[in-house]
Amino acid sequence: MQQAQIPKEMQSLKSLNYTTPSQIGEAIQGMASITKVLLEVSKYLTTLKREFRGEAIYQDEENGQTFWIQVSKPIFVKIDPQTKEPLKEKVKMPWGEEKMIYVPNDDAIEELLSILKFSGVNQISPIGFNTENNYLDDLKEFECKLASILCLKQKSWGLDKELLPMYQFKIKTLIQDVRSMSIKGNTLKAIITSVQRIEKTVEGDYKKKKEMDSPYK
Repeated sequence: MQQAQIPKEMQSLKSLNYTTPSQIGEAIQGMASITKVLLEVSKYLTTLKREFRGEAIYQDEENGQTFWIQVSKPIFVKIDPQTKEPLKEKVKMPWGEEKMIYVPNDDAIEELLSILKFSGVNQISPIGFNTENNYLDDLKEFECKLASILCLKQKSWGLDKELLPMYQFKIKTLIQDVRSMSIKGNTLKAIITSVQRIEKTVEGDYKKKKEMDSPYK
């Protein structure tokens, strides 16, 4: 089988270590991946709000519409001041059935989400710089304060006392995962490296193209 011949005008490129579009694409893709991670952090609070309310997405098979419906008991529920029992209300489900559901304690949910936001679940904390020792100290302090808040607010927030340790572990783990991204500035370093790769790749491509187009080559 005859081997394809490289055109004369392209032969000079064989010796050049020129930048390919795929190299630029890989550098940009790396930057996009980091950005996506940071955007996902900001969505955690919205996801948690639905989870605290015991909700999940239901999709209507006929028209494709989606609804948030309560599928489990909310972590935070309103309490009847007289009976001291969780409040319930009757609602009409998307498929027409009437069902008794728990009344979520939205004030408690918003208060805890605010605490989580200022404790690290935001787009700023992951790109900061923290030593491992400081990270562990901060995590320990947060865990102690969280335990105090949940114990003090257990009744007014409508928390299930038996599940309190699991709720605390779940919330602590979330803070732990997000704040770990700032240890030794790993996320910030990754962003800087990606930006430098893109700049270097584009700059190198521009210089080589300029040399090839030069009439004095």
